[in-house]
Amino acid sequence: MARKQALSIQETVENNEDFEHFIQSHSDVLICMEVYSEFCGPCLATGNAVRKGKLEIGQDKIAMVKCCSDHIDALARFKDKSEPVFLFILNGKLTRAMFGPNGIDLCRIIEEELGFLQQEQEGKKIDRPRLEINEMLPEEAAKMQENLKIEEEYREAAERLRVLTLAARKKRVNERLSQNIKRLNFIMFWPHCHQAHYDLYEKWDMINITVAAKDTFQLDERSAREALYMSDVDPNEACLHALLEGRVLVVLFKMFETDTRDFVKLMRYTLYEEVPPPKEDVPPEKQVPPVPAYERYATISKSAREVRRDRYNAKLRKLQEEQKDRERLAAEQERLAREAQEEAARLEKQRQEEARMARIAAGLPADPEPEPAPALEVPEGGEVPEEEVKEGEAKVEKAETEVSEVTEATEITEVTEILEADEVPGDEEKVEEEEEFHSDIEVEGEDYIPPGGLFVPGLYTPANELAKANGLAYFYPKVIHWPLSHKAEANNHKGKVSELIIRLAHYVLTISEFNPYNAEHIAYSIKQYDKMERPRKYQDRLALMVSRKRSLPLLQLAGLNPIYISSDVISGERECLSMFPVGYGDDHEEIESVKEEEVVVSDEPFQQEVQEAEPDEPTAEDEEEDDEEPEPDQE
Repeated sequence: MARKQALSIQETVENNEDFEHFIQSHSDVLICMEVYSEFCGPCLATGNAVRKGKLEIGQDKIAMVKCCSDHIDALARFKDKSEPVFLFILNGKLTRAMFGPNGIDLCRIIEEELGFLQQEQEGKKIDRPRLEINEMLPEEAAKMQENLKIEEEYREAAERLRVLTLAARKKRVNERLSQNIKRLNFIMFWPHCHQAHYDLYEKWDMINITVAAKDTFQLDERSAREALYMSDVDPNEACLHALLEGRVLVVLFKMFETDTRDFVKLMRYTLYEEVPPPKEDVPPEKQVPPVPAYERYATISKSAREVRRDRYNAKLRKLQEEQKDRERLAAEQERLAREAQEEAARLEKQRQEEARMARIAAGLPADPEPEPAPALEVPEGGEVPEEEVKEGEAKVEKAETEVSEVTEATEITEVTEILEADEVPGDEEKVEEEEEFHSDIEVEGEDYIPPGGLFVPGLYTPANELAKANGLAYFYPKVIHWPLSHKAEANNHKGKVSELIIRLAHYVLTISEFNPYNAEHIAYSIKQYDKMERPRKYQDRLALMVSRKRSLPLLQLAGLNPIYISSDVISGERECLSMFPVGYGDDHEEIESVKEEEVVVSDEPFQQEVQEAEPDEPTAEDEEEDDEEPEPDQE
């Protein structure tokens, strides 16, 4: 008995040629086209609905097909999307689209489209969209806008979560850091108020504190907001403009070890509240104003007109200084020329005197006899011709005329130069007066002018411990003492992972021992884990949260062949938040053993003997644990 041929319910199209051929060969029936992406494949949830639509509803009036959008140009807009899409095509035109794996809606739409097909075959005209396959239907455009809105909301929510998480982690780090910097504080002076530090220098001796370090820093907008973290300074436009205009001066102060005062309150009172008392030995006009230092050096930003007037005055002063420099240069050149002439005359006189003395020493007259004038040839008649006399007189007059013309030209040139020198400043003043007259008009290409009437402080000291810890960590990271958390307590752990954790203590933020098979958290530190007795330690894994401030720590840990590394920054932040929530390990306190307490109390020579005698032979479990690979998570 012959076997029946299997009925094809849904054909498959994977390239442009087959796609065009299928559309042309099924132009007389309704085409229900399922569009999918290659990475996820066709929808399995609508398989029964597709079967019902073909066998029970449409039969020969419908053609079911599934197309891969990755290799068909007309369906390229559906590429890399996991949501199933069903397109309905009639006579080569796109009429309707359905999104999502809803089998009931798919059967209902098939029935409606078949009803429209029957009405058209009967000659009825139906007003409905008929577009090319590569064009977008109205419902498709609405769906795309909805998806874009959902994606935007998701990105905004993820960004809010990231910002809140970073803020919470930053606050936690500063809280832990503030416990170790009780005797440190700083003052930041704006670029235009560096002199304030030297004016207030005697105050530091009065309140018994010392200057530990001082340095200047060039800030940008991001670093300025970092320096003003949790401060009471309003970072308005004028404040930030003044802060970024030059290099700020940051002075680090230190209290004595025996001093138990609150350093934050001390500095705030000294700068923000204390009024300087009048000095008896200083005249009234030189007394310091009776206001706190913070108010004395604070200013209000000027208006645009005032700023332009100040710039005009500065430009005018510069021109005047340049004119004075030119005048001084001309006077100096004239003096040097005069001295050169006097020196030349002196040398000529000295030469003549030496020649005179030489003639006297040779027995000759002191002054040489003048050369006799050439005698005129007198003709035989005894009289000089009148024409020759007139010619001689003309030559003398011509020489005298040339000398007088040269003298007059020299005098005219000197007078002209003097007049020009007198006229230049007047022209410049005239130009400047015109510029001042238009000082309310913005000039193209002029420097930025912040809004007027805004408060601009001249100095700042932290208002709380968190702001102080953050500022010290930013400006003087090498001076402060970073608290080492449980991540650095890996002294009893063997292997390369422990060595890297100790060496990269500032970049390996948190560690965790856990079991990946049942998601069980085991220990907060390697030392705590080493003291546990577990039957199958080879199943446990070590997770590390690594800072991405520098790439070297992550690369060194990656060189140990970990079993997993976060693929990118976004996934790393998400995974770190799930594995290491904010406040992770804060309640954990490492319990020191009796032997370690004895080592800490003992003298140094005895401590070395105890440490040399205490190491035990490594066990099999320890050797297995050494072979475990780390699992760093990137934040």
